[in-house]
Amino acid sequence: MNELLVACGDVDLLKRILADLPPGRFKPVATRKGTGIAPKLVGRPVAAAVVHRDLADNATAQLISELRAHLPQLPILLLYPDQAPQNAPVSRALRYPVPGPVFRNALNALLPRHHSKADLEQWRAFYNETKQRLERAPSQSYFQLMGLNNGAPHHKIVKAFDALSLRFHPDRYDQYKSERWGQALYDYVNAFYKLLTEAYAVIGDRRLRARYEQALASGTLRLDPEASNMTERGPRTLDEISTNPNARKFLKLAQRDLAMGNTAAALQNLQFAQSMEPQNAAIQQKIAELQSS
Repeated sequence: MNELLVACGDVDLLKRILADLPPGRFKPVATRKGTGIAPKLVGRPVAAAVVHRDLADNATAQLISELRAHLPQLPILLLYPDQAPQNAPVSRALRYPVPGPVFRNALNALLPRHHSKADLEQWRAFYNETKQRLERAPSQSYFQLMGLNNGAPHHKIVKAFDALSLRFHPDRYDQYKSERWGQALYDYVNAFYKLLTEAYAVIGDRRLRARYEQALASGTLRLDPEASNMTERGPRTLDEISTNPNARKFLKLAQRDLAMGNTAAALQNLQFAQSMEPQNAAIQQKIAELQSS
């Protein structure tokens, strides 16, 4: 099992970092100090280092410098409590504490991906599914694009869009562009997601839905975006209702929770997002909707 260096001066915070690690993936090498640690790791199967800015001996800069000298290819995740460090020689910096999934995603992003045969089969199946969805799209209504019957109620439209956004949002696949199959997959996902947002912008808006259902009755499958003012009025995914990077992290988690039917967790993440951006009326509205549902 690969080892993971975890350095943090505060005992309670160190325990939290260890608890947030992906279960069963690493053997943690924990330390509260930075002095003299790097040379001891040479020749050992260390996959990455997680270093908190505040160490017990104030040797954070020394530890990072020595890691770079002795293990130049080692990915380093620097955690900081408040202000982001400038020009630190690390792979990535992350404000901490954050929810466990956010921390694990940041850590996993630093590590090389190894795709098993089973993984590649799953990617191939998803690629083929997305391609087939795109091929069927020209003959489908907005409802059918989202896997719904024509005339589906509003709450089912919202639930379907949340689930499909979780699965097909292009941001999830941007990281795989460098893979041999990644760019083609990203292009298909991106094209399909644009159709999903177009569909939701119409049938998720009660005024536009009424106009669309009249058009659908006469055999028209699409509304003209300019004529229907969709480009301005269309509903957005949760993470797009904020421009605050920290708030958007929690909004993405909330959208995932909603897609999985976990309203309580979604509400908690929305409240975290609101604490990052208290004046955001859209976040406040979404919280109110969940609390009244």
